[in-house]
Amino acid sequence: MAALKLDLEWRTTLMTLLLFPGLIVLGFWQLDRAEEKTDIALRESQRAMAPAVSLTDLVNVSEDSLAFRKVTVSGHYVPDAVIFLDNQMRDGRYGHDVYGLFYDQASEQYVLLNRGWVSGDSSRRSLPEVDVPLDEFTLSATAYVPPGEPYLLAEDQFVEWEWPLLVQTAGSDALHDVLSDELAGSVFATELRLAAEEPTGFRRDWPVVNVSPEKHQGYALQWFTMAAALLLFFVFRSSNILSLRRGSTSPDSADTKEQ
Repeated sequence: MAALKLDLEWRTTLMTLLLFPGLIVLGFWQLDRAEEKTDIALRESQRAMAPAVSLTDLVNVSEDSLAFRKVTVSGHYVPDAVIFLDNQMRDGRYGHDVYGLFYDQASEQYVLLNRGWVSGDSSRRSLPEVDVPLDEFTLSATAYVPPGEPYLLAEDQFVEWEWPLLVQTAGSDALHDVLSDELAGSVFATELRLAAEEPTGFRRDWPVVNVSPEKHQGYALQWFTMAAALLLFFVFRSSNILSLRRGSTSPDSADTKEQ
């Protein structure tokens, strides 16, 4: 009976040694990401069902604990203070998220309140015209913490500026420093997004950027499948297992068994 033999061709062996561990690591990394997204979804659901709190209750809360918290603010918008977030696409159309500066009387702080999306001039020659309400309001909002650092084409510069203000990101220290100086007051560090049922807002269907846990699990399966295929290729390429398989099922081998 023929024995199993190995013939380790160096290029195939080297490729397997380099790629196989990486594919396995990528698969487990995707599983970790799936678990992380599951935790985020659970935290978002729990906080969405929790009652709204005032801004004074969140002063000493860490940023991670702020995400998705429902907040109530009472006060007024700062007149003329409009900030446009650049390059925000909806349904293939160019536009901006519109921020207002809202003064919360209870906490004596200003908040950067995202009022929603409006369409804009794709040539960037002009900015939309939006009104700033002048009444007193009690508004519901949700704290928004970005999932990571934004991709910026260029850093915002605030050497000379005037309202309305066009920015690349609403979370930069430079913007908050400028606003604090302009308002001569404290600006709450975390963005608030105006609730969909509240007035004074625009289109508020912000895109969901978090990939679902199921997608990460699917990606993990793809990486593990590629690792398994590579391992099978290495075994078949570096051994005579196929020859043994063919020999065990050939007519000659069957006749030999009968004799």
